[in-house]
Amino acid sequence: MRLSPFQLETSSFFILDSLTNATDFAFHFWMGRVLIPRDFAVLQTLNSVMLVYATASGVFQPVIGRFVAEARGLGKPASIPAIFQSFLRAAFWLGLTLSIATFLFSNQIGLLLKLPQWTIQVSAALIFLSTLRPIALGLLQGQERFLPYGFARFLTAFGRLLLAVILIQAGFGLTGAVIAFPLGWLIGVMSVFLLLGRSIWQISGPAPEGLLRNGWKLSVYSLCAFLAFMSLTSLDLVWVNRSLNGELAGAYASLVLMRRIVMLLPGVAVTIMFPRIARALAEGQRPHRLLLQTATIMITASGLLTSLYFIFSDLLIKIIFKNSYPSAAPLLGWMGVAAIGVSLSSIWLNYYLAEKPRNFVILLCSAVGLEYLLLSLFPASLANAVLAFGITGWTLSIAGLLLYAFTNLRLSHRRVIPS
Repeated sequence: MRLSPFQLETSSFFILDSLTNATDFAFHFWMGRVLIPRDFAVLQTLNSVMLVYATASGVFQPVIGRFVAEARGLGKPASIPAIFQSFLRAAFWLGLTLSIATFLFSNQIGLLLKLPQWTIQVSAALIFLSTLRPIALGLLQGQERFLPYGFARFLTAFGRLLLAVILIQAGFGLTGAVIAFPLGWLIGVMSVFLLLGRSIWQISGPAPEGLLRNGWKLSVYSLCAFLAFMSLTSLDLVWVNRSLNGELAGAYASLVLMRRIVMLLPGVAVTIMFPRIARALAEGQRPHRLLLQTATIMITASGLLTSLYFIFSDLLIKIIFKNSYPSAAPLLGWMGVAAIGVSLSSIWLNYYLAEKPRNFVILLCSAVGLEYLLLSLFPASLANAVLAFGITGWTLSIAGLLLYAFTNLRLSHRRVIPS
């Protein structure tokens, strides 16, 4: 059977995304082998914190993706360059300001997170770069140009891995690994802007009325949602790093790394889902079938991987991390189960960013509070950290489903009963 152009591009995007994730995890797996446990825990804690910001700074991506998809759905593609350039200017100044502030307050941030000050200073450059990249990725996502989208992400991961190998082999150790982060992002940012093409810099039509006002409003909701979501996926590691010794912290860092595979494996489905939902909602349609398809893909892919975690837990930990973290093996499968819950909640995160995000943002913030409460009440241990993370993720996922069902039931009731 011959594939359509969209199916071919989607398949290519899946391959590129898989290569990106494989390259990303190869970097972290190698770090777990070549760094001592304490340095590995520092690197993973820094990575988790930077992921919080990188994801938070990605608030512009769903905003632009939504506006671009809506412009296409409404037959107004001429406004897309104006949409892109308006948000690019705002992101540039925001990223520059936050990067300078991070560098100036690096000592205080380092003390708060129990990280060396120099790691925060180096990461300040990544803050600026990670504020720019979502502008371009949002444009590509809204246009459903998934091939250049995936290629830009792959170059970021590959550039970081290549530079880390060079620097660590040269004897820089943890310093080289940390420096590779912003340098890899620099490669990714340069590549994605080159892939946009010249036409996006030529304004051919006006931006929608009230674009920035509506964009900033949606960005605030997106910021709160992304900060809460990534805090939810990082709070347990920070808690373990502060509460347990270096050996146990390193073991939990390996579990966090393995759960990211479960959460990223079906990420292609969510990325493709978002602009299609935005267009469907703009046309007045309810995307029940698309949401069900996405959830099915995520449960199937994540469930199969989690099954392997249960069956081969000891072998996987030994192969990937040598014999450094044997205490992580008994918890690997359960961490996969916990990660599935959080992964499913990302469906609702993307759906409500394309519709009305306020209620789900409230749920997300409540979930972070729940996880913090559980971690505070439970005795410090690896098993309790996994338990708190899992309870929080599945509670959030079920709450998102109930919110969606209640909202659509209310809409159906309004259609049936005349006012």
